Amino acid sequence: MEAVLKYPTKVNTRTLRTLSRVFLMLLVTVHIVTWYILGIHAVGSIGIEAFFSGLSRGVINAGFVFWVLVFISALLLGRAFCGWFCWFGGYLDLIEWGIGDKLKIKIPRRMLLYLGAIPFVALALKVYGALLVNWLQGFPTTFTFRLADVEPWGGQQTGISILITLITFGPVLLFAFGRRAWCRYLCPIGALLKIFGSGLLGRVRLVSDECLGCGKCNRTCDMQVDVMGELETHGEVRSLNCVRCLKCTDECPTGAIAFSVRRKEASLSADAVARAKRTSLKRRKLSAFDAVIAALWIGVTLAINLTGVNQNAPQEIKSFMTPGLLLGVYGLVWTAQKTGSKLGKREEHLDLQDEDAGIA
Repeated sequence: MEAVLKYPTKVNTRTLRTLSRVFLMLLVTVHIVTWYILGIHAVGSIGIEAFFSGLSRGVINAGFVFWVLVFISALLLGRAFCGWFCWFGGYLDLIEWGIGDKLKIKIPRRMLLYLGAIPFVALALKVYGALLVNWLQGFPTTFTFRLADVEPWGGQQTGISILITLITFGPVLLFAFGRRAWCRYLCPIGALLKIFGSGLLGRVRLVSDECLGCGKCNRTCDMQVDVMGELETHGEVRSLNCVRCLKCTDECPTGAIAFSVRRKEASLSADAVARAKRTSLKRRKLSAFDAVIAALWIGVTLAINLTGVNQNAPQEIKSFMTPGLLLGVYGLVWTAQKTGSKLGKREEHLDLQDEDAGIA
């Protein structure tokens, strides 16, 4: 009789991630209801803007407490917050699940390597505008503790600006750049957590020698981490783009990779190593296309922010500015690339015609 390989059963983390999102949405609902309907102003905004605002004014508010806990979690567990507890990440997961999984609409998979520099520029501008400008005028000499310092889920947002944000950062970016486009190319908080995200307590690691080199871990990663390349080089995923969602561990048919606190003696087979190297080489190809997009976006964004052009713009325009600029630059560079390619082929064709005429 032919032997049947049995691999260890695994706990599917998708259910756990869904429960974490549901729990988070419940907390958000409770927060809104208690503040705006019941009038209980006990805990204010936990947004990153509240964190910077409190620091600039010398107030330890709810945002300060929340983000300090997030930074500590990043030191211990890497960017697990992004993969499990970010409410906007939960919204993106819901959109991608509905469009890609349920409606079966094909979602593009684009790897624009150099666009990873954009979130750090967005982070620097946010820190400069919300924190450093105020500190340059005078650093707070004392700090007060006031949780209900900033109004939650409000600020300058309007109903239309919120709708624009949900549409452009969700379905529009999804169809333009693929899954988790906001998280990969635009989110300043993701850039901030990369700075803290060493993940001392655990990483996705190779835990057995059963890896087949099938590449499912790479294909299932919404953050487009080169999982196989990382495992081949380090035996674990060290990429700061990893959000510990553990989808790769769910998809591994042999259970060869798992989230683990300790490294284990395991290695890839020769065939798996060869496949990993081919995949990594393909991903690391230099792309002038990506570099031009990143350079143009960063240049225009710096000009807009440093000249103060965006300060008097309506909130609806500000909501669309970041993704709209990226989409516009991408479309412009893509059109220029296609036009240049067509012109090059046309000139080549004309040259061949001239050569044929000369021979005749």
